[in-house]
Amino acid sequence: MDPDKTSTDGTDNMRGSTGERPLLSTPDMDRRIRRAVSQPLSPSLSTPQLTDHQFDRRVMPVVCCLYVLSYLDRGNIGNAKTAGAQEALHLSSDDWAWVLNSFYLAYILFEWTTMLWKIFPAHIYVSILCVCWGTAAMCSGSVHSMTQLIVTRIFLGIFEATFGAGAPFFLSCLYKRRELGLRMSILLGMSPLANTFASSLAYGITHIKGSLAPWRLLFIIEGAPTIAFAPVVYFFLIDSPATAKFLTDEERYYAVQRVQGPDGAKKNVNWRQIIAGILDYKNYVHAIIHFCCNFSFAALSNFLPTIVNAMGYSSINAQGLTAPAYFTAFLLCMGAAFFSDRWGNRGFVVAGFAALATVGYGLLAGIQDIHRPGPRYAGVWLAACGIFPALCINITWLLNNQGRDSKKGAGLAITLIIGQCSSLLSGYMFPKEDAPFFVKGCAIGCGMSGAIVILALFMHFALERENRRNEKLHGLLDHDAEVDFADEEEQSKNFRYLT
Repeated sequence: MDPDKTSTDGTDNMRGSTGERPLLSTPDMDRRIRRAVSQPLSPSLSTPQLTDHQFDRRVMPVVCCLYVLSYLDRGNIGNAKTAGAQEALHLSSDDWAWVLNSFYLAYILFEWTTMLWKIFPAHIYVSILCVCWGTAAMCSGSVHSMTQLIVTRIFLGIFEATFGAGAPFFLSCLYKRRELGLRMSILLGMSPLANTFASSLAYGITHIKGSLAPWRLLFIIEGAPTIAFAPVVYFFLIDSPATAKFLTDEERYYAVQRVQGPDGAKKNVNWRQIIAGILDYKNYVHAIIHFCCNFSFAALSNFLPTIVNAMGYSSINAQGLTAPAYFTAFLLCMGAAFFSDRWGNRGFVVAGFAALATVGYGLLAGIQDIHRPGPRYAGVWLAACGIFPALCINITWLLNNQGRDSKKGAGLAITLIIGQCSSLLSGYMFPKEDAPFFVKGCAIGCGMSGAIVILALFMHFALERENRRNEKLHGLLDHDAEVDFADEEEQSKNFRYLT
């Protein structure tokens, strides 16, 4: 954007056609913006890399740490089961499935809270959530019945949904489309990294000899850091690009402009955009992909130690043997993001990794020989290393192809709500009666991973067709032009879907 083309009052470009009030709207801020944009930009401040690096250094570490803590607190239920929680509480397989599903039911019911990130100051909102879900996680270590454990898991699901559903949306408000893939995969890649930590911690905690059972220590020790991290969130998490104190007035102005366009960073919810998101078929294809991804994701988080334990390894060694697969999956998430950001064909990347997961689950379902743990353990690696990158890139892909914030929020909410429903299914697919091979659950995982391949390829070619249609209407893309934000990004002559 050329700063010399700003309007005479310095703020007209910050207001959209809908008349919504931007965050950069106080008189003092308006005066400072007018001074900033009236001066020529220095070369260092005119480069988008400067703003990216500021957000990478100041915002990403905080959000990523929160994501690790959230997955640590939700995923330790699988390690607790292997450490003896199910036997100690005298729960059947169906009872344990209810324990798992109580979290996911609460999570699904509260994923609409994505939109609250547009309403409340993030640093206050999220720091309160930290204390709440950390407390719920620690309380799981003091339960003595199924009912008590379900109650703690419900509260954990409510508070984690409020954070987890909004974090990807939050990042999409900081970075441009081509910059988002790597950052989003770093964020979502925290889930396998958290499982790596959880498995390593569980391996160490189960060696502790004391008055408390190891599974109780798991919940208490892994929940405490979340509460301790709340002050860090309060003092260091920004509310939006417009309020980032570590940026100058000029940098804040351009941080908002490059992502939001002339409408600025709006705090109000645009219902027209929300309806557009609800009616967009692409959001439902992404939602079904996420449904299939999430089945495998939830199954691995909740049952992988059990699956490895059933291969003949001790419960303690099973905790440790899951960590390498998770860490490799994290590295592949980073590689997939780096590659897809530069290559651009996100559909092929999702399909390729989903094919890897299909082979992994196929090995687990097909090899039913207790004396061959090696190939089955290889199947665990392939399943984990395929499904996590596919899930990460699918969410990034969804956010890349939305219009304004409200439509992003609606599309993300649809995807996450539908996607989380498969977590309820996964809770019943690995009962202890199916040990040691868990053929039913692994076969369903294989089928769902294969479905991801088909859906990702369908979406890729559907978006290519949309792009060809835009080129027929508007001509070839002008790569030097900015997207026209006058109405919806997707209706601009310079907008093309990332395929």
